[in-house]
Amino acid sequence: MPDVKAEAEKLDGWTLDSEKISRKFTFDKYLDGISFVEKISVYAESVQHHPGIAINHTKVTISWTTFSKKELTEKDIAGAKASENLYRLFK
Repeated sequence: MPDVKAEAEKLDGWTLDSEKISRKFTFDKYLDGISFVEKISVYAESVQHHPGIAINHTKVTISWTTFSKKELTEKDIAGAKASENLYRLFK
C-alpha cells in the first residue's frame, strides 16, 4: 500500500493539513473559475468522490479528503491530480 501522505507531499502547490490536501487556483476571469468548478464537479460525480470547493472571485480553493474514513486516501491524491489536469485547460 502506498504512503498516501508522502504522495501528497510530492504534489506541487498543494498543502497537506492533517488529513486534507488543498490548493488555491487563480483565474483571469471569474467565469473561468466557475467553469473550472463545473469540470471538477463532473469529475467528482463520475468517481463518486467530492472535494470541498470555495470560490472567491477569481480564486478557487479545492480541498480533498475522505470524510467517511476521516483520513487522506488514494482517492484524494487522484482528485488532486485530476484538478491539476483540469486547471491546465485554462492556462
